[in-house]
Amino acid sequence: MKEIIVFLIISVFFSLQYGSAAAEEMKDPHKPNQHQHTEYAKIKNPIAKTKKSVAQGRKLYEEHCIACHGEAGKGGIGPGLSVPGRIHGSTDGEMFRVITDGVAGTVMKGFKKELTDEMRWHLVNYITNLRKKEME
Repeated sequence: MKEIIVFLIISVFFSLQYGSAAAEEMKDPHKPNQHQHTEYAKIKNPIAKTKKSVAQGRKLYEEHCIACHGEAGKGGIGPGLSVPGRIHGSTDGEMFRVITDGVAGTVMKGFKKELTDEMRWHLVNYITNLRKKEME
């Protein structure tokens, strides 16, 4: 009986710890337009935004991003990407940095190891194309 009580106490403790950490991770710790990454804002996209690049970006988005950011960047688990004025800035360089490094304190992981620089720039082209369509 004593072992069962100890087991239950330990189980409740770990459940509370995990639940709290999971809830914290899901919260967006930033307010809209809270900050920008000016050092990345200056970086220019070396991949021209052509129909081919946008199509490549769309394919990559569907493979790696749609589960969290939704169909056509409308949002879901993660924020919508089709609206201008993102939390970490809206320039190509800032978007590239978020895709590359992820966002600390959130579930947004970095894709530096999974996607080449070129692939990440195609994603940027697709996302900026989504924003353009949203504004039309």
